Amino acid sequence: MVTEIWVGQFSIVGGEASEQGPWLGLFPARGGALAADLYVLVEPSLPGSEDFCQPLVAVIGRLFHQQKLSVTGALLASLRAAHNHLRDWNNRSLREHRVGAGATCLALRGAEVYLAQAGPSLAYCRHQGQLQTLSPQEATAVEPIGIAAEFYPSFNWCQVAAGDALLLTTTSLRSIADDQALEGILALQAQDILPELYSLVRHLPEFAALLIAFIPTEP
Repeated sequence: MVTEIWVGQFSIVGGEASEQGPWLGLFPARGGALAADLYVLVEPSLPGSEDFCQPLVAVIGRLFHQQKLSVTGALLASLRAAHNHLRDWNNRSLREHRVGAGATCLALRGAEVYLAQAGPSLAYCRHQGQLQTLSPQEATAVEPIGIAAEFYPSFNWCQVAAGDALLLTTTSLRSIADDQALEGILALQAQDILPELYSLVRHLPEFAALLIAFIPTEP
């Protein structure tokens, strides 16, 4: 059985839906020792942080593929650079002008998935019919990027197979759909998942979602 990777995304910005969006980034593997595709979702966590999300996505994606490290090491280095960038800004700003963000970074190398999360972050993994909801738990990972002095993201690893699906999404989804609803959505055919998800969130002024589905195909 051959597995095809199907990737889709959509964003809602200012109440307007589009396929692309400033909070999402897809960075294909460049070969070499790392050789992993990177998928990034960044969302603002403090007022006034919206304009910082797109530059953070770009910085994380660029730095990830520059690292001569393991996949986990490259994720850590790129997220720490993003954190230090925002923290430097905050140290030069008035307290009421501080900015912060949450990030979900997924590196895919073959059938291996490496997930790094910091700040407000939400991901779902449906593997062999079982849904897992993933968000930062450690004290060093729950604070928004750019705020805390001590920073270390939350890491998860898994393997995927045909029929599985991964969803990165902004955290506002949790107030709209519970795990049972998400399990039903991710059990749909790959091309039907995002339209069904959009029907739930289309009233939101801001939203982003990125889907990676693994479709079984005949050889």
